[in-house]
Amino acid sequence: MKKTKLTERFQTLAGINKLSVLKEAEVTEQFMSRVNENPMLKEELFSALAGLASILVSAGVTGQIQSAMEDPAIAEKYPSLAKIFGILQKIGGDVSPGISKGVTEQQPYL
Repeated sequence: MKKTKLTERFQTLAGINKLSVLKEAEVTEQFMSRVNENPMLKEELFSALAGLASILVSAGVTGQIQSAMEDPAIAEKYPSLAKIFGILQKIGGDVSPGISKGVTEQQPYL
């Protein structure tokens, strides 16, 4: 990407100059050059992806445990888990109307 003068950048941001359209190959090349220049960026990227994967996996596992707790035999066998998921369902049920109310009224989240 070529360097531009600061005034040209401001004019582009203000909408006076047209934005330059980047091609996918250019974007990929810029990203890879930044990753190769800064090894910490690569580490941070993979850490973020690993964190996202762990969140998705834990959500899936939690969903499976919750559906298993709906079976009365399993709920009897593991009463503490059944109690925890009962509390979580109650909290979720109490929070849900407030969230939907905020969304319909277009109130910002605090």
